[in-house]
Amino acid sequence: MRWTFALAAAAFALVVTTNLLSLGLDDLRTTLINANWEFSWSHEVDTILLGIGVWISLVGAWAAGEDRRPWLATAAILALLFLDELSALHGQLSNLDKLLYAPILAALVVCVWRLTAGTPERTVVVCALTTLLLAFAMHVAGLHLLRPMGYTNYVYQSGVGFKEGTELAGVILLVAALWRRARTERVSSSAS
Repeated sequence: MRWTFALAAAAFALVVTTNLLSLGLDDLRTTLINANWEFSWSHEVDTILLGIGVWISLVGAWAAGEDRRPWLATAAILALLFLDELSALHGQLSNLDKLLYAPILAALVVCVWRLTAGTPERTVVVCALTTLLLAFAMHVAGLHLLRPMGYTNYVYQSGVGFKEGTELAGVILLVAALWRRARTERVSSSAS
């Protein structure tokens, strides 16, 4: 799983770097690399990974014997987050409105915690959830605290890069852990 951690770290660094490049090159007008924009490259990769996570969770549910519920719940939660990323709703919610996601994210934590109980993927899931918690904290409070410094400065935009970078890194780790669990479920089900 070292490659997964390396990929997540590289994605984090790339989001921060490209966002600061967008600020420095043209005051955030290059939308593809501007992490503030809902259709930036990092948001698009998040959306794709969430869609892959839905598919992986359905594969896991299909392969799981009697314990399909956490897989199906995970698929449903990831589908909701996928649809949220596709819609304009994600970008229109205020910082405090994002607290509405807390119960959904708590349910996701419970599901993936159950799915990885006693498995090597537990460590990856702990890292993924910690990283996603940091991203959520930046979404809800962090950027709000940095906003008085100004929008187009390096401190605030580093915060934006941190927020979006931790989100992408966390999703990478989560999807990788789910993929390994689903693969194990498939191997187990085909062996029996």
